[in-house]
Amino acid sequence: MSTAAARRRTVLATGTLLVALTASACAAGVVEGSSIKPSPQAAVTAASGGATCAKPDVPAGLSTQHVMSNGLRRTVVVYYPHGHKPGKPIPMVLDLHGSGSTPLGQLSGSDIAATADKHGFVVVAPQGGIPFIAGKSHGFAWNVPGVPLMSGRPVPKGAPNDVQFIRDTIAAMNKALCVDPKRIYVTGFSGGARMASQIGCELSGQIAAIAPMSGLRMPGNCKLSRPQSVLSFHGTSDGTNPYNGSKQVYWSYSVPVAAQRWAAADHCGKGVQQQVVNGVISTTYNNCQNGRQVVLYTVTGQRHSWPGVAGSMAKGYALPKIDPNEIMWTFFESHPLDTAVA
Repeated sequence: MSTAAARRRTVLATGTLLVALTASACAAGVVEGSSIKPSPQAAVTAASGGATCAKPDVPAGLSTQHVMSNGLRRTVVVYYPHGHKPGKPIPMVLDLHGSGSTPLGQLSGSDIAATADKHGFVVVAPQGGIPFIAGKSHGFAWNVPGVPLMSGRPVPKGAPNDVQFIRDTIAAMNKALCVDPKRIYVTGFSGGARMASQIGCELSGQIAAIAPMSGLRMPGNCKLSRPQSVLSFHGTSDGTNPYNGSKQVYWSYSVPVAAQRWAAADHCGKGVQQQVVNGVISTTYNNCQNGRQVVLYTVTGQRHSWPGVAGSMAKGYALPKIDPNEIMWTFFESHPLDTAVA
């Protein structure tokens, strides 16, 4: 049994709870919070260990919070780790759901709560602003600037500005959770990975590193304010976001090209390939500006899925003996923001 499989078995109860929950206030085990207003000065307060670190404004475990953004009351699900001692700023990982999914669906699918409890970081899962149906899934999609929906349809007119929503969420969570401003990270799956790629570019002055899963892109309009560390996993059997690219407007070029473009933006050296375990090859770009790094994990036989979870592999392929969540957190932890921007 892989390390990832063993860890997931030990937290089966947590995973089952997450699946059972909904984003409503009546959902079992989810505490409904009041609206949290963004505070531009919160990062400064947190960094100095001010009064906001005395006690977080959310309970341990899962809670549904709301953030005001452009006059809209937006939904955010928070997982605050058990055992974190108040008084010390906490790292934050934004976990963005895929198209047609929800924050709780993403928390369940990524199984990130167990990793958060183990390493002591808070997970913030915002909800995209576009209602979206993908097959049997009735959820939400992200308004990624200049990119159509997964269905090929354009973003509806009047759709909320989700980049601003993420910016407001970061500011609001800085205030409510006493976030370490040098350790704010973004991950996401599929459409959430595309959004994470966009956020990593547009908010590069605030985001320390990103880890788009099964959806790494390099925004065409990207102008980094500072180099960005990037980690990604992608499967060769992905039929939704094909590893080698597709003719879909929302996807087009290959995943290796996306990694190369990030490496070029970071002014990195040549990529070096290494077999991590059977079926997994890493391509690492080192010698980037400001100590940044770009790493792509290519998983042979992985389908369109969060890496390392049961059922993620195509027929005939075994689940690799690695723990992608642990790899992601180790990458995040080793790449704090070199210059904090409030």
